[in-house]
Amino acid sequence: MKSRRARIAALCTIVGLTASMAACSADSGEESTSPVVIGMNSGLVPQFEAYAKVYNATNPEAPVEVKAIPDGQDDYIQQLVTQGLSSTLPDIVFNYDSLNQTLVSNNLLYDLGPWLAEGKDGLKGDSFIPAFLNQYQAEGADGPTTGIPVSADSTMLFYNKSLFEKAGVTELPTEQWTYDDLYRVAEQITTASGGAYWGLRTPAAAGGLLFVDYPILSAYGSEIYDAEANAFVFADEAGLEAWETILAPYVEGWGSPYPTASGQDGNYFAAGQVAMSLDTRPAVSRYRTDLADDWDVMNLPTIDGNPTVGGGSYGLSIAEKSDNKEGAWKFMAWFYSKDGGMKEAEPNGVIPATVDGLENGSWLDDPNPVPANLIPATQYAVANAQLPNAIPNEVQPKLVPALEKAAQEVLVGGKSIEEAYTAAQDELNALLEK
Repeated sequence: MKSRRARIAALCTIVGLTASMAACSADSGEESTSPVVIGMNSGLVPQFEAYAKVYNATNPEAPVEVKAIPDGQDDYIQQLVTQGLSSTLPDIVFNYDSLNQTLVSNNLLYDLGPWLAEGKDGLKGDSFIPAFLNQYQAEGADGPTTGIPVSADSTMLFYNKSLFEKAGVTELPTEQWTYDDLYRVAEQITTASGGAYWGLRTPAAAGGLLFVDYPILSAYGSEIYDAEANAFVFADEAGLEAWETILAPYVEGWGSPYPTASGQDGNYFAAGQVAMSLDTRPAVSRYRTDLADDWDVMNLPTIDGNPTVGGGSYGLSIAEKSDNKEGAWKFMAWFYSKDGGMKEAEPNGVIPATVDGLENGSWLDDPNPVPANLIPATQYAVANAQLPNAIPNEVQPKLVPALEKAAQEVLVGGKSIEEAYTAAQDELNALLEK
């Protein structure tokens, strides 16, 4: 052993690495025992500090510590790029589905695919629901997997029973509802209210919520971006039909007012001003606190027999330049295990993005009776979520503004749906050609 240490020390001297034997130890392939640093969105820092406390109590060789990162996407990306240049990146990086491609293009993320394939430390790729894990697969089906989803967030229909009763409408949402049913009943409620409240709040027409727009496009047989053709196609014949459906509550005048400012109608359901709302499951905790009326949730209605459920997730990744990838992976293996981190996370509203977590997670034992249909609606939503494929990094930041502009041109500027969305599609495709 003395001879081996001498040879290692000599090698460090030869290559000029005289700072410490610890640095050389890491280069020799031995696992670092320095803390694993998690860079986490500030809103989730308290939760992850609690998870780290539980994990560290298991006496890991590399304990975990949590540091806050900027909330704004641009600031966060800039920080990561700067830290990457100076090799000061966190070992575990906060990620989310629509950000993954950008982080990959900046060479910031480590390919977790081989470890997931072998089930290293019990963490297996095939245990995850493909629709959610695939959001972290860069460069197509054969590309690297650079993140693991934490929570399977998905959309469902929230409805205010008190407003239905007030409007004299007895037909409540069911699992068999289609979009025709949704719109028919929403219009009845708006008409009955005399303008005092509305039948439906839908954020789709604002253009900024792809988890609402994409599933409707998909249900009609269109999509946002065709990876094989490397082209945006959301203004094809099926796509234009989808946009007509998406914009109908505003065009026909019985939906809540078109949001001319971001977030303008964000409190309509919580304030008891709309009878129905398309929203994500995490909104449940907010409405439990803010809404005094009798309310429940239901599966989103179908279009031509196709589900219209959207979804997304935030995830954890390992930094490409981390010197402690093994320690980072051990924490992640614990965190994603049913009896480890998920046991701690599910009481915070996390729905594990795994088949077992969806079928057997402790979230199924939620003792809160409101909303009454939460468990089956969540199971349906996660299992049927339609998630878009990755948008090329150079154009991805332009997509939402282009869709928002198209909606505004229709609803405020008087353009036809075909004219506005074809122009948006052409604009984005022109960027792909540069």
